Amino acid sequence: MEGAVRVKEEESEHSQPQPREGLNDASPPPFLTKTFDMVDDSSIDSIVSWSITRNSFVVWDPHSFSTTILPRYFKHSNFSSFIRQLNTYC
Repeated sequence: MEGAVRVKEEESEHSQPQPREGLNDASPPPFLTKTFDMVDDSSIDSIVSWSITRNSFVVWDPHSFSTTILPRYFKHSNFSSFIRQLNTYC
């Protein structure tokens, strides 16, 4: 049994680390996908758009965002709920 363990240790020294099975299969959570699609829609840039650096986004018109945009992508129009959920990913 010690020999088997030793062989395994030797193999791991020479082999490349492998990702855990299934890690590459996971897709982003639906909330993030929907948020990305929403912000990436250039037709609504006057309401929500990427920042200049494109590493964040700005809600320019919170009222229109809540009443018009959120219901297109989510089952609610509550801006506070959207922000709360967004903060879980920060």
